[in-house]
Amino acid sequence: MTAIVATCTVQGCCIAHEHKDLNELKKEAALVITSATATVINELCQNVYQLPNSLLRLSTDVWKHIKREPKKPTWNIQTTVVMGFLQAFRDQNLTNSLEFWRLVLIAPTFLTPITCRIVPESIPIIRRDLPGIVKKLDDQENGLRTLDAEWVSAISAWEKIYGGHTQSNIIFGKKAPLLLDVAPSCEKIIMYLHGGAYCSMSAQTHRTLTHKISKSTKRRVLAVNYRLAPETRFPGALYDVVQTFLHLIDSNGKHHYDPKNIIIMGDSAGGGLCLSMLLYLRDHQLPLPEGSILISPWVDLTFSYPSWKEASLYDYLPADPNELKAMNPALLYLENIDMVRHPYVSPVFADNFDHLPPIMIQSGGCECLRDEIADITSKIQSSKTSVVHHEIYEDMVHVFQAFPFVKSAEAIDSIGWWAKIGIPFINQWQTKQKVHEQCGVDCQETELRKLRPVSQH
Repeated sequence: MTAIVATCTVQGCCIAHEHKDLNELKKEAALVITSATATVINELCQNVYQLPNSLLRLSTDVWKHIKREPKKPTWNIQTTVVMGFLQAFRDQNLTNSLEFWRLVLIAPTFLTPITCRIVPESIPIIRRDLPGIVKKLDDQENGLRTLDAEWVSAISAWEKIYGGHTQSNIIFGKKAPLLLDVAPSCEKIIMYLHGGAYCSMSAQTHRTLTHKISKSTKRRVLAVNYRLAPETRFPGALYDVVQTFLHLIDSNGKHHYDPKNIIIMGDSAGGGLCLSMLLYLRDHQLPLPEGSILISPWVDLTFSYPSWKEASLYDYLPADPNELKAMNPALLYLENIDMVRHPYVSPVFADNFDHLPPIMIQSGGCECLRDEIADITSKIQSSKTSVVHHEIYEDMVHVFQAFPFVKSAEAIDSIGWWAKIGIPFINQWQTKQKVHEQCGVDCQETELRKLRPVSQH
């Protein structure tokens, strides 16, 4: 052991503290990397070995579909093939390591659409005197850390190939004003939080989905790479997204957006994180966004709802993640499992959902999160001052909007309508009415039905 002198944070005072020799640290790091690499290689080899079994299972599903016995009556052959492959892959890899799943889940990154413009963004993390559960993390900030994010916008193929800006942005034959022509402080944007059970995936893996959202809503999308578990435990991810939102609306910052021009959006764990952030902002009297759109939000980390097991025959998520050892997301996310019912961890257990911005939720009719999403929707609807609209798509799975299914396009179009018309209308109505009266909520729903017929999914 060798002593290294380091300057402390108190002016005029120095302390000596011990560190391991640099060579020792390098050796330990090399051993960890070697061990993880060997594990992943072994798991990949096991996948190759199990490939015939997976193909047999997939062939069985396809044959049943051909005989007009699909798992779900509305599934076409494309849905059957995609879900058969995902379920076979899931079942043969349930016990694999987190490193393995992180490796295979980067695959969607290579599917970035050609008409997708990506602009990197670096979010400076500074001390903001944030209260409550994130106070300890906030006190540790010294202004040197940044958070990676990226702006995603849908552009025309012409602009992608030849570059530059034109008078109008041609998107698949339709003229629309360029998304970047709006003054920064007035521009309407979406802040997007990706899914991945809090421990995998990224803004980059979700480009196909955020591109669709940008095209439908005519807004730029800021996709945030919040820190993942288990390297960063709760409330690290919550702190990162709160910091990002406050950075966007900071009057002294780079963007100085009006919070009422920002929709918070996320899928799966990202959807649950959106709701956790809304609850934190509300509880501490911080500015709230224009609204929120949640795709299959994961709002209960206790896995206590029956649909986790009942829907596993159709969905690609595991039947009971609590039974997993290496990949139990709740254990990876939480330092103390007793926090699992904290409302910022599992929003379904929040005491109330009053005074939240308008919320739109989309979910699949046969996904594992079906019951908890229905429950939290009911709880929000029972509040006196918050409005929620829930769309359930028959026979669809978890975050089906990310897949090339027929109903995915319908759902994305609905997201666009809500971003452009639905949420702004509710906000305008609430500024004119006394939102604490229950009849106000009923009137809002009536007026919305007049604006747009309720679709049958």
